[in-house]
Amino acid sequence: MTSTDSPAFERAWTRFASWLEANSPADHAMLRGPAVPERLIELESRLGFELHPELRALLRQHDGAAEPLAVPGSRARLPAGAFLPSGHRLSGVDDIASMYDVIVDVGMDNIDADLWEDDALAVNLHRCVPFALPNDGGVAFVDHRPGPSYGHVYEMGIGSGDLEGTLWATSLTRLFEALTDALETDGAFLCYRPTFFEDASSHRCLEWPTRA
Repeated sequence: MTSTDSPAFERAWTRFASWLEANSPADHAMLRGPAVPERLIELESRLGFELHPELRALLRQHDGAAEPLAVPGSRARLPAGAFLPSGHRLSGVDDIASMYDVIVDVGMDNIDADLWEDDALAVNLHRCVPFALPNDGGVAFVDHRPGPSYGHVYEMGIGSGDLEGTLWATSLTRLFEALTDALETDGAFLCYRPTFFEDASSHRCLEWPTRA
């Protein structure tokens, strides 16, 4: 499989989404409809380069995931839709554009700090496109630098100052294959193991706590 094999991505995503629909419908219900082609063109114009085909394919499936549902009879909200490790929620076009501006500024600060090698991820964030966000200031993104890292998926704890980045997978295809493998076998993805958060009304959604 090449890094631009979108049909392979679509198979991996369909497998993951089908698992959600069958086992965690509250999460699946948070997936928005597809991003319209015009919005993707606008996003690429803002970025100054084309989206990786797998990220484009993901956005053509779903323009991110909606915010949490209100829990009936409670002020609390079921954290549905944050079904990726570390509570990441898929971002839509608007959130991608906004967060991209943030990480570009972070990258410029890192360049000014003169603490990183030229090929370090921390100073090349202008070539990285976010696709999911948690609630703690982190970001998951797809590397768009030309070369062997093109298409790699990283998670970076920007809010915590962790700017080394953690490689989640060599592609979005591999990411969703690995996540679904863990879900189907009750296995682990890196340091995360899937389980369910359940509220008092027995509504539940997927979460990925770190292994002890």
